[in-house]
Amino acid sequence: MAKLEYRLFDMENGYPALYHYESIPKDEIVIRFLCDYFIKDGIVYEKTSNAIEPPLHIIYVKKATDEIPIPVDHRSTVGQGFIMMEIREYREDAQEYPIIQNLELSSLTDLAIIGQCNYLTLEGVEWEQTSLEVDEDRRTYVLYAEKTS
Repeated sequence: MAKLEYRLFDMENGYPALYHYESIPKDEIVIRFLCDYFIKDGIVYEKTSNAIEPPLHIIYVKKATDEIPIPVDHRSTVGQGFIMMEIREYREDAQEYPIIQNLELSSLTDLAIIGQCNYLTLEGVEWEQTSLEVDEDRRTYVLYAEKTS
């Protein structure tokens, strides 16, 4: 287990800590380092960078002023006990991003593999990843993608 902290990327105020996790699996830190966005308490944050200051792992974020979180009542309907991931179609200036597929993943390793892929084929259609987020409010990871053709 390891320590993780989200800090606001605000040099004037000394990069204040927003959230601190005292004991988190290292595999989950790998995933969170991959994520472009982080949602917690109804706020969407965009990752600016990450760092390691042993024993602390740090993700620097800024508020994403152009993003609105998916409402908590839109939680994925797939079963609990798994790591939840939604694949959503990214559309520029969209109010809502349609779900392409819901996934139940059995390990953080499976999540890391999908999260690192540039292209993903689902039901014969190729998709290109645009971003990855962890939505703590809805307890799910979300991969956004665009059709390649």
